[in-house]
Amino acid sequence: MAATDTRTRIIRAVRRLAEKRTELPIDEIARRARVSVQTIYSHFGSKRGLLMAAIDDMQREVGLYEGFERVFSSPDGETALRRMVNLTFDLWERGWPLVRFSLSARRIDKEVDLQLTEVDSMRRTHLWIICRRLEAESRLLAGVSPERAADLAFTLSTPTVYEDLVLRRGWPAEQAASTQIELIVSAAVDPLTPPVTDPPPDWAAFGMGGRPAGPS
Repeated sequence: MAATDTRTRIIRAVRRLAEKRTELPIDEIARRARVSVQTIYSHFGSKRGLLMAAIDDMQREVGLYEGFERVFSSPDGETALRRMVNLTFDLWERGWPLVRFSLSARRIDKEVDLQLTEVDSMRRTHLWIICRRLEAESRLLAGVSPERAADLAFTLSTPTVYEDLVLRRGWPAEQAASTQIELIVSAAVDPLTPPVTDPPPDWAAFGMGGRPAGPS
């Protein structure tokens, strides 16, 4: 329990600093968490490991993993796609201070960029699985493959899109999410085809073996 408390204090110190800073000085994190610098490295291994632990903590706090469960219990592919994009925008909205910090950090730190690229790959894979279901339902537009549909959905729901629409243009977050959802659906899904709910989706058959993973 003591180790868990120490880890929690360190992560919370990182999250508070990320709201105001463009870097994460380890000595400042140690001071705020009331631990030694060596204790931080013992728990997280590196600054990259520390940042990813903070991101995972934020994602759990905003309910991302429970949201995944709702996505992959959807009755059809289009519902899953809509839920996934909405969940993504909710993550950007509720976790923005740390998301913003991560965007800045990956531009100057190759290790952070590599780790976040893996996280991006997981998000893109989730979208690809959903688009494979849409293909099985014969709902993708003619000429649109699951890979292309997933690429479109991924690109139109990045944190930079959220930043441009909500923080720079002043759109309400819900309006930004609903607009991008409709753009993505219209670019990938044939509106003349109905959702297929019988049989119910077997998401494991499309590559989702169990609960979607968070960042490692």
